[in-house]
Amino acid sequence: MEQLSRAPHISSLDDVATPAEQRWSAALIGLAGGLLLGLILMPGVSLERALYLALHGICAQTHNLIVGGFQMPLCARDSGMYLSYLATMGVMLARGRWRAGRLPPLPVSLAVLGMFLLMAADGLNSTLAEMGISHAYEPRNDLRLLTGMGAGVGLAMVVLLVLNTAMRRNVEDNTRALGGWRDLGLVLAVDALIVGAITLNTPLLGAPLALLVTVGVVGNLAAVMMLIPSLALGLGGRITRMSQLAHPATLGLILAITFLIALARYRLWLELGGYLPLPIVP
Repeated sequence: MEQLSRAPHISSLDDVATPAEQRWSAALIGLAGGLLLGLILMPGVSLERALYLALHGICAQTHNLIVGGFQMPLCARDSGMYLSYLATMGVMLARGRWRAGRLPPLPVSLAVLGMFLLMAADGLNSTLAEMGISHAYEPRNDLRLLTGMGAGVGLAMVVLLVLNTAMRRNVEDNTRALGGWRDLGLVLAVDALIVGAITLNTPLLGAPLALLVTVGVVGNLAAVMMLIPSLALGLGGRITRMSQLAHPATLGLILAITFLIALARYRLWLELGGYLPLPIVP
């Protein structure tokens, strides 16, 4: 008697989006596009200021990079982290690892952990310097940027693996988020290109880089927030195609925007109330 496989059955129909999924996909694209256009075309407010205020609750925004006269909406460390987050996600997509369910090989995992620890050490050194306490070296924005980028690699891997293991039915348990040194090298090469673009300090790249930082923040937050409606909708461990994510992703994006607005308003309240220093608004 033929033995039945215990693996989850995935038919060709699993690749076909339902009408409801198509509608939610259109809603997600419309919402994301509307938010982007709203930031770019906001009347009476420059894009530089709009992005700064939109992400005002994320960090102190006291060590921001300025590229071609355009101030980044986050500090150098967080800017590096979210730019590298997008770069890592892009490499994992290009390398066909969207269904990955395993960490990279141990040496690569330790290297990524080491990059995260470097960011933590640099952050501690900066904090000690700002408090007037003895510190190892003088803090610099270039070090903040580079160490933040190292942490962004780990952040992207963790988010991908958590989403896959929590939601995918067809997660590939034998596929690693980064297959080895080659994949990590590709990520670092993209990061190097980003650093080069920042170093050029041209007005042509200031606004696009700032928008990418914003996309990284909102995208990461929406991906995490998406887990809440996904589980509520009973999608845990059932996803086999990207269109199934359109419904929870739309709700996750709404939750992310609501959270960012609440954080920004709370920080402004603290600043205007004298509990924090007044912001340096561009």
